[in-house]
Amino acid sequence: QFDVQVGGRESRNQQSYDETDTGPLAGGLSIEPKVRTKDNSFTYLVTPQFRVSSDLMVYARLASGYRPGGPNSTCVLLGVPCEFGADKTLNYEVGAKGDLVRNLLSFDVSVYRIDWKDIQLSLVDPATGFSYNGDGSRASSQGVELSIEARPLQGLRLSAWIAWNDAELTKALPPGGPGAAMGSAGDRLPYSSRQSGSFSVDDEFPLMAGLSGSVGGSISYVGERQGIFTPLPQRQDLPAYAKTDLR
Repeated sequence: QFDVQVGGRESRNQQSYDETDTGPLAGGLSIEPKVRTKDNSFTYLVTPQFRVSSDLMVYARLASGYRPGGPNSTCVLLGVPCEFGADKTLNYEVGAKGDLVRNLLSFDVSVYRIDWKDIQLSLVDPATGFSYNGDGSRASSQGVELSIEARPLQGLRLSAWIAWNDAELTKALPPGGPGAAMGSAGDRLPYSSRQSGSFSVDDEFPLMAGLSGSVGGSISYVGERQGIFTPLPQRQDLPAYAKTDLR
């Protein structure tokens, strides 16, 4: 009725990069020096879960995450930092999964928080307009996710999910840092929408012996977002949109 999953991983990452450019865009001949990066990390996972009944399970999760850094291409020619560092996360989550009404309805709900350190950002050099990778400060992402699936009739399936997410900087980007990008505590992370969701209907039915048919449709929604951090106070605004699919 009760079990715990525990895991760990030790990782080591090494990269090397060099580049030689020729031609008029490179100013004749440009030799980029070899850049070597290396780091290591230990990540872990602890997930206890408790089965309240055969149709209901609750769980919690504590997990760490790691993404290696690496070199930036054409750094000397473009005048940008030649490497960027690793970023790390610490993830907390609690949730429940279950079936209701004799398995005609199932659900999955979770509440989470992610603390993000030394976040990797896509930045743009204001002098040249070229993009590269850099490291910011700290950020967090927290929210709620809910998915439901209903099977009211044989072959008919109704599915829906909705998510609310608040992802923002918790510490301002360093002044005069990578790309001189501006970002204050409380600013939303690039391309993160606060609301998103989807609803779909699928029906499968027999046609004749040995053959079956299906028809379905779905509509998904992504809320408004903001673009990458830039040297300007005003970031790009990306409007919300909905997408419809028929199958």
